[in-house]
Amino acid sequence: MFRSTRSIDVPAPCGEFHRARRQVLAVMLCAATLLAWTARNAGASDTQWWIVDDANEHAESVLRGVTVGPEGALQLGPRSSSTTADSLGTIWAIAILKDGAVALAGDRGRIDRWTAGGGVRPWVRLAAGQVLSLASDGNGLLAGTGPDGVIYRVGAGGDTSTVVRTGERYVWGLAAGARGVWYAATGTRGRLLKIEGGHVRIVLDTDESNLVSIVADGAGGVYAGGDSKGRVVQVRADGSTRTVFDAPEDEVRALAIGRDGAIYAAGLSAAAVTGAVPATPAAAAGAGDDGPTLETEVAAAPTPTRAPGGRSTLYRIVPDSSVATWWTVPQSLIYALAVTPAGIVVATGNRAAVYVVPGVHSGVAWLTAPQGQITSLAVGHDGTVFAAASNPCAVWRIGPDRAERGTLESPVFDARRLARWGRIVWHGPAKGHVELDTRSGNSDPPDTTWTAWRRPGGDDRIASPPGRYVQWRITLTGATTRVEAVDVAWREQNLAPRVEDVVVAPQAQAFREGDLVPRTDPVTQTLPGGQKVEYSIPSPTTPRQLRELPAWAAGIRTVQWKGSDPNGDPLRYTVAVAGSLDGPWTEIATNLEAPSFTWDTHTLGDGDYRVRVTASDAPGNANGEEAQASAVSEPFRIDNTPPAIGAFDATVVSGGVRLEGTARDAQSPLSRIEVAMDNDDWRPVTPDSGFTDDLAAAFHVTIRGVKPGDHQFGLRVVDLAGNSVTRARHVTVPAAR
Repeated sequence: MFRSTRSIDVPAPCGEFHRARRQVLAVMLCAATLLAWTARNAGASDTQWWIVDDANEHAESVLRGVTVGPEGALQLGPRSSSTTADSLGTIWAIAILKDGAVALAGDRGRIDRWTAGGGVRPWVRLAAGQVLSLASDGNGLLAGTGPDGVIYRVGAGGDTSTVVRTGERYVWGLAAGARGVWYAATGTRGRLLKIEGGHVRIVLDTDESNLVSIVADGAGGVYAGGDSKGRVVQVRADGSTRTVFDAPEDEVRALAIGRDGAIYAAGLSAAAVTGAVPATPAAAAGAGDDGPTLETEVAAAPTPTRAPGGRSTLYRIVPDSSVATWWTVPQSLIYALAVTPAGIVVATGNRAAVYVVPGVHSGVAWLTAPQGQITSLAVGHDGTVFAAASNPCAVWRIGPDRAERGTLESPVFDARRLARWGRIVWHGPAKGHVELDTRSGNSDPPDTTWTAWRRPGGDDRIASPPGRYVQWRITLTGATTRVEAVDVAWREQNLAPRVEDVVVAPQAQAFREGDLVPRTDPVTQTLPGGQKVEYSIPSPTTPRQLRELPAWAAGIRTVQWKGSDPNGDPLRYTVAVAGSLDGPWTEIATNLEAPSFTWDTHTLGDGDYRVRVTASDAPGNANGEEAQASAVSEPFRIDNTPPAIGAFDATVVSGGVRLEGTARDAQSPLSRIEVAMDNDDWRPVTPDSGFTDDLAAAFHVTIRGVKPGDHQFGLRVVDLAGNSVTRARHVTVPAAR
């Protein structure tokens, strides 16, 4: 699917649009990083343009009588029509018979026959699993089969006879030599056979697994291509052999001899398709008693993607002179080649297409078909190109007449989000007649839920309703009609942002070991008389010290949330607090970019509250088109009032000092009760109930081993919100008598 987006910030007036567009594109192509930044940062309010003006952007287009030139221009091409061949599961090869009919080699030993008046009809049934290759021979033809490797002769009336049993498994190709000699490309041992007078002999035993392509050299010999070493070899009429070309790819799938005498070879890398079994004879060699099936090889991935390093290339070879890359195919696989006055015809899959290559780097798309592959090509006596398609099977007839009217369906454009469609315009010479239609939907590929094709209005405004996907169809009439580009304006449909998971951290409980770094800056005090004293606060080293919340942090609360925008717009947040869902709401922060906020709750009274977070996408949208959304937290409690100590007594008892007392808090359960003697550390005391889990608690504890003399005993009570209160008692322990 074509997904590129090129943004034009300021549309030009209609008369100047095309020139301005080209100028903008020239700048953008020279600044790819700027283009990438624009695509990432475009907001829903920005008008963007889907521009199709390059041949590669038509790789997924569907053509009927329209050609796509190397530079992406659309023109009328040869007339095309198709006939289904439902009786066949696969069409491996086709051949033109002397009477103009077309023979179709298929599975289950079948050879069907196509005629202009009768369509596709069953013709011959051979005692074979697959009929893999055909070659015209006078009024009849020869047929190579698998997995038994038998070559049959089929007469004009459908009578059959065995020519030879090759001793190989598959006969992938047949080519005529001189004076009744035939050559056969076979597998799975990569042998080239010579058949003469009912006898067969091996003329070349290669290192290939299969020889999958073969063509007569015009001098009584043949050229053949293999599927594992990627070599083109020649066997001359005198029996001498040589390697003509060692391709960088693994397989030479098809061969043809051009009108200029050069060899054209289709190189296919085994890595050209990801996610599928490579469509090679080697992969199919063990496909069962009936031999390989195209479905087994390639139907598992009808729309493969090109893997790194994978390629499908057309080469032009002048033996003993030069090899040139003639054309790089915009599809994954080349299945067949043919020669016409217009140039070399190329058949591809796994998206069925037919191209003509009139010169170097000048492929022109003639046809894209709904089938999976175009597996074989043949050229009729009048120049008609017949293309056999599989998955499902059909026979396409291309040319030789030019279409009077043709259509092209564009690739499906994915706006990635719901979008509105603006103008659709085409560019090219003001000749002929051009019609544009569009349709839209929210599924890929298009299905019955898409809208019908609709004609734009008089101002070129697209009539299709908003959707995630859009597609256009162009119809050309007139031999001189030429369309160089089609542009579609679109804008994202602005959708409201989302706010979710608004959470307020519990008071004091959010500070855990490692989360809070207490202030350790020195504190300076000026004493009477002007003397200054500096106190250094040591860094905490124990979990208990870290747990003790400093005074400056009491009452701090943090709220966090998740914010998102379906258009990718930047968001700004407003935070408000209220005592109930009914309000009133008091704003405590505005224009926030980060999805969190920390504030000091001492400005609020104790009680239960909620926080509301509102997100706005105004920074990324035009004035009046912004949207917003809100979410509210669960209730949370603010408690900034420390507990109250009801009683605290310190009494000298035998062996120590007994401390006892009570404490209560109005809002939060008590969290800790701690006592300390003199300047010692605070130590926890277990309440009489055994738990600090209530608003009130009583306690008693005896401090033993207290030395005689004056002592200070402190009590500290901390509630769950981190508020604390302290009290002290002086005790004199008498000396022992």
